[in-house]
Order: sequence, then C-alpha cells, then structure tokens
Amino acid sequence: MPARILTIEEVAKLMKVSLKTVYRWINAGQLPAAKIGYKTYRVFENDLIRFLRQNMMRSKRRKK
Repeated sequence: MPARILTIEEVAKLMKVSLKTVYRWINAGQLPAAKIGYKTYRVFENDLIRFLRQNMMRSKRRKK
C-alpha cells in the first residue's frame, strides 16, 4: 500500500499547531518534506510518525 501524502494544512490540523509551526519544523530540518512549488510542501505520513516518535522521546527525557 502506498504511503499517504499529507498537505501542510493536514499536518497542522493533525498536530493541532499553526501552519507557521509546521513550516518552522520543515525549515529546521526536523520534519522531512518534499517541496513541490514556491511554498507548497507535502509530507509523507511515515515521516510525520517518525517525527512524533523522535520528539516524544525528547520530551520524556526532559521530564526526568
């Protein structure tokens, strides 16, 4: 089954953050994305899941 491809708007809605935050993650290299236009990006669902797992691990370490 092919990987699901998400728009930046879909990522922001799923993560409950602003579009600006998603763009920051992409520009910082934290969230992999394919640029397909001037400000048009697409994110593979698998990359978003990996991003979440990596950041969940970081926040757990900070709490200790």
